Amino acid sequence: MLRRGQARSVLRRRGPHPEVEDVGRWRKLCLAASTGHRAAVRSLFTALRTADERGSAEDRKAALDELVRAAPRLWLDLDRYARSPHAVTGAHPTDDSGPLHLVLASFDRDGRIRQAAVERLARRSGRYAASALALRTDDWVPAVRERAVTALLGHVAPDEAAAAVRLLARLDRRRRAAGVLDAYRMVLSAPERRRTVRRLAAEPDPHARRFGVELALELGEYVRGDLARTALHDRDQVCRTLCAARLLELDPDQAGRLMWARSAVIRELAVAALPDDVPSARLVGPLADRSRMVRAQARWKLYERGEPPVDVYRRQLRRCGRATQPRLVAGLAAGLGECGDSSDLAVLELLAADPSWSPVVRRAAVRALGRLGHVSEQVAALAPLVTDASPSLAREALDVLAAGYCAPPKALAAALARPEPPVWKAALRAARTLAHWDRLEFTLRAAADPRPQVAERSRAELRRWTHAGWSGGAVDPAQLRLVGRLLRQAPLSEPDRIGVEWVLRAAARVSRPS
Repeated sequence: MLRRGQARSVLRRRGPHPEVEDVGRWRKLCLAASTGHRAAVRSLFTALRTADERGSAEDRKAALDELVRAAPRLWLDLDRYARSPHAVTGAHPTDDSGPLHLVLASFDRDGRIRQAAVERLARRSGRYAASALALRTDDWVPAVRERAVTALLGHVAPDEAAAAVRLLARLDRRRRAAGVLDAYRMVLSAPERRRTVRRLAAEPDPHARRFGVELALELGEYVRGDLARTALHDRDQVCRTLCAARLLELDPDQAGRLMWARSAVIRELAVAALPDDVPSARLVGPLADRSRMVRAQARWKLYERGEPPVDVYRRQLRRCGRATQPRLVAGLAAGLGECGDSSDLAVLELLAADPSWSPVVRRAAVRALGRLGHVSEQVAALAPLVTDASPSLAREALDVLAAGYCAPPKALAAALARPEPPVWKAALRAARTLAHWDRLEFTLRAAADPRPQVAERSRAELRRWTHAGWSGGAVDPAQLRLVGRLLRQAPLSEPDRIGVEWVLRAAARVSRPS
């Protein structure tokens, strides 16, 4: 049993701490304002001004901590709002002003208040001071801007540099802030700033991290093992490319290792770093790569020494069997479509039509047929594939036929009747390439489909047809009568029906014999 008063104290201990509630409130306000909505930015700025004027020390500290951790874009939005006519000029900062007051004063509309804030922030340290000074390097008053640049060059601690570079990298293309990031780079290039550079190279913000990695490579702050690991596994494409280029510059023999990278850019760099006399057998993998630019780079290696890559593609495809990796066969088929000619159509048609091959191989062959074949050859080879058992192959065939403006209406009707959504959606997309009145006829038939999804999508395509415009000219009267009958049978809304009827009446007047 609890004595009198003990239960109340236990409940008080179990309740949330006021500081935790303040942190959660400021985090929500910062997250909402990070979206860039003006109302959210105004709410955050007003709350910051209220906390600075009447809030407790804990509340001001929680607000400043969340502001420092927020996205850099938030600082730019707050600075922009502070210059708007709705913002109110704040109190002039003094030497005893708190950090939050100095940050808000650096946003102020009055240049004298901003200058006083910059002069006092120059004597402070911390991420908030570096962020505020970095933002003021783009100030529209030269006196404020010059003082901010001078003060910022003295804030080079690891935490301060990370906060400053996050903003400077986003301000670098602005006219007033041009050259500040380069000046900051020169300060960080000093030998005693190596720890700051390493901190920037590990920063989670992508702009700061790219700046740190580039500076570390320039200063020689790297290990070859770290370069290879970053080039193969880093989450940022720019950092991967920088480290891969430097690694290949130091040790071209690492190209074989980088050819297994997940990034196509790294694989392309690795292929470019291979020696000019590399055997064609070693280029089979890059020639059949899933990335087009890697295949192009591998073909260029063969072109440079006068060896046609199409012979390698043909020779390797003849060696492929059902046990060969499907990705390799698909890459060879795609590469053959990029550098082959009409004599390769027979091999590609065999790969596309044979159901014993993997769907990825057949889709690659269909795309290659679309590149090499003429219109009649594409129709003859790809039209039968729209009824194939593989939905992905049927969709690919429809997309290739649509790209060549040669999709036959019968093949589109067969594809529309299939139950797979990717296939009938591809048929509706391909119908846009039909002749004007053939497209209307096909769309009206599709609008009467018993499936609600197909009918709804077809009505949207019908509205697209109405706004497409008719080039004029005589129309076959029999087709006009057929279209009119289909229009009466189609379940359309009154506005859609009126729009089509208006075009039909105009076409009937033009096609009427004189």
